[in-house]
Amino acid sequence: MRTSIVEYLKERLSPLKSESALTMFSIVLMLVIIVLMSGVTYILTTENPIPIAFLQGGTIRVFLWSINAQSHAETIVVAIYYLMGGGGVWLYLNATTRPYNPRSTKYMLFFSFLLILLAAIGIYTAYMAKFTSP
Repeated sequence: MRTSIVEYLKERLSPLKSESALTMFSIVLMLVIIVLMSGVTYILTTENPIPIAFLQGGTIRVFLWSINAQSHAETIVVAIYYLMGGGGVWLYLNATTRPYNPRSTKYMLFFSFLLILLAAIGIYTAYMAKFTSP
């Protein structure tokens, strides 16, 4: 009999009965996914990645102008944007599933929207910076 991936994960994670253990597992899993999505794999597999680009005239460029290249600073900035978005989603889920009092729920919803918006604008700006030449 075929089971869904959710049922399979519930069965495999059944030893983690406590809520704090499941929370820690989900936080660690989220951090691993964010690190992999931000480009650590590229940095680790490239022979000589550029830490940061220094241009003539004393300017510094974090986002390299090629879609095929990535700097260390770019990886860190993108990871921070993903963390902001993940924090916004966590706040939203926390506000909707555990509404303790209306005032804190209102603030959590506002700041979740703000974090998700800032992360989306930052990721979009970073993506557009990849296509602008110096």
